[in-house]
Amino acid sequence: MGWWRFRNRFPPGRPDLPVLLLPLAVFLIGAAPYERVVILGFDGADAALVERYMEEGRLPNLSRLRAEGSYSPLRPTNPPQTPVSWASFTTGLNPGRTEIFDFLRRTDGTYLPEFAMIRVGRKPLLFGAKNQVVIGTIAAGAAGIVVAAAVFLARRRILTALGWAAVAAAAAGGALGFVAARYLPREVPSATNPRKGVPFWSAVADAGLRVKVMNVPTTFPAEDHHNEWMLSGLGVPDMRGRIGSPSFYTSDETLSLKDNQFSVEIVRLGSSRGTIETVIVGPLNQPFYDYVVEDAASGLQGPARAEARSAAEKRLAQRGVVRRLDVPFRIEASSDSATIEIAGARQTLRPGSWSDWFVVPVSVNPVVDLLAGLTGIIRFKLLSLEPELKLYATPLNFHPRSQPVPFTQPRSFARDLVREFGLFKTLGWPIDTWSLPSGLTDERHFLEDMEATAGKQEEMMRRFLEKGDDRLYVQVFDFTDRVGHMLWRLHDPGHPLFDARLAEVYASEIPKAYERMDRIVGEALKRIGPKTALIVCSDHGFASFRRGINYNTWLVKNGFMTLRQGTSTGGKTLEDLFDKGELGEFFRYVDWSRTRAYAMGLGNIYINLMGREPQGSVVPGRDYEETRASIARKLEELVDVETGEKPVARVYRREEIYSGYDPRLIPDLRAANGAHYRIGWQTALGEVPPQVFEDNLKAWSGDHCSNDPALVPGVLFSSALLLDGDPGIADIYPTVLALLGVPPAGGIDGRSLLR
Repeated sequence: MGWWRFRNRFPPGRPDLPVLLLPLAVFLIGAAPYERVVILGFDGADAALVERYMEEGRLPNLSRLRAEGSYSPLRPTNPPQTPVSWASFTTGLNPGRTEIFDFLRRTDGTYLPEFAMIRVGRKPLLFGAKNQVVIGTIAAGAAGIVVAAAVFLARRRILTALGWAAVAAAAAGGALGFVAARYLPREVPSATNPRKGVPFWSAVADAGLRVKVMNVPTTFPAEDHHNEWMLSGLGVPDMRGRIGSPSFYTSDETLSLKDNQFSVEIVRLGSSRGTIETVIVGPLNQPFYDYVVEDAASGLQGPARAEARSAAEKRLAQRGVVRRLDVPFRIEASSDSATIEIAGARQTLRPGSWSDWFVVPVSVNPVVDLLAGLTGIIRFKLLSLEPELKLYATPLNFHPRSQPVPFTQPRSFARDLVREFGLFKTLGWPIDTWSLPSGLTDERHFLEDMEATAGKQEEMMRRFLEKGDDRLYVQVFDFTDRVGHMLWRLHDPGHPLFDARLAEVYASEIPKAYERMDRIVGEALKRIGPKTALIVCSDHGFASFRRGINYNTWLVKNGFMTLRQGTSTGGKTLEDLFDKGELGEFFRYVDWSRTRAYAMGLGNIYINLMGREPQGSVVPGRDYEETRASIARKLEELVDVETGEKPVARVYRREEIYSGYDPRLIPDLRAANGAHYRIGWQTALGEVPPQVFEDNLKAWSGDHCSNDPALVPGVLFSSALLLDGDPGIADIYPTVLALLGVPPAGGIDGRSLLR
């Protein structure tokens, strides 16, 4: 049995015998090549742009790192998506084994999409459904014993004592039983990370070395492991359970969303001047509302299910139980400023200015608020006062100290961060990429938000590198990715939204972001010594998203999918996914008995396979293989007549790109797009738009998610000399262990790059 398999027989986070022996093993193997390893990840940093800007002299620190150490383009995962690549970076496993192979995955046994990074569920609180009985009984027993003892000691009469004890027990048991039934939920939300594999930093921590991990995607909930300090990255939701849901307060009755693929909320104000009472859009009251409605309809189908849900909602309304826990606040607007008041705190803004953080108490009920109150944080920007009041609010982030599901470990790490750095965004997708596509803010607003976010992350990096109290430090920055998504249309003159006037102002922001990346690397180099190995990497590169291809529409037109006669599909948004409700909301018009394949996610195609899909029509074996072969051949031959380009570079069978996977989970095919193409917005959510091809007329204009990996490589720099060749992102795992002299891990797919 190899060392790694031996280690995994013991739960992490406990000083079992193998863990205690690891420092001895390190000593026996020999001294580590380096005393410390620092890894700086830059999401979406593109190899072609980095190389171009180095040749132009814009990136002196990265050029120095290349000259004194190593540089190579880095092969991303297939597909080259943020959660997919960072999961392989973390575990050294291919996406078939991490089971993070897309932003979306199919819910097992259904045709319903769900987010791949988090598995949301429910768990009992205390005694669950027995809270009323058990808590009432405990209270009755305790009260009875205390009163009986007191009365007996005072009067020395056993019968009198027992009588008073019975009265006290009944009163206390009844009162606390009522409180438990009325104010304590039976169940509360839970979240688990479905990513498989053991992180490399856990292997380092098990060797007795201190580790700090900051903002790495696919690390939520934060991992509780000895010798580890973690702040989770992409995957941490806002308080509404979204990846980000900003709000816009306006007195303009005509204001509407240009594009709401994401969760953007408009809150109408009754006036533009004076004192205005409104609310912060709060989290869903799931334990006291949604769970009650779901349980009432459990096991029912069709009209009976709808009736049960409606009856439960009516009963909750009669009791005054609300579905959403909004927080009241006040705006006092004048001709030149607006003052915002939340929970007694006041800040005055002038047009164009941002507030500091407001602390937002979210009230559930008196008992929950007392025992485990929820607290959020939010910032505002006053967009305008004339002709109408327009006020932007960030997504409601969890306060660092309010963690129903932990995003720091140990939890005390959150207190330390706030004490040292003040309040900061806890949302895993912290930079707002939703408001600009929705037409409610402009490029300047996006850049201001990006600057504030990256600035706080830089501050943390500088301080922690100066402290030098860890042997492995890992941090991921995301601004290089977000600026590519939002501003590529001004970088690419061939994009349908290219605007020469705007390009004069904002086209330089992409190279500026790479120059910022270079400055961050320079700051790191100043703070590390010669015995520290510095690795700079990215998870993928970037490409222009000029045209979208809708695979479900193509499947219909080519006879692989059939829609019921006389129906058409409407647009879906992420809000539909979050509030997915009934299964029929997705693929509602598909005739599954005559459908052989369907698309979901960012390039995934599933065969409607008998024995796997609920209404499978394709027989396993020859029928399955012929269907896959036909789809792959026809997609690879496809030409977009509008441009003359081939939108699909290659269609991969899952066994070509993955190993060790669960065949019930992993998509059967992955269609990888060529340059200038990405999967259409609606196809990602399983919809069937009218046309196979469409111009991308959204501000989200650069992408990588569905491209062929060869088109969008990332970067790998190292102060240590690494092997030449074709490094992949999974190779970083064993390389880090080798740099620190930690025994190599068995059973992973990556290989050490250390010379």
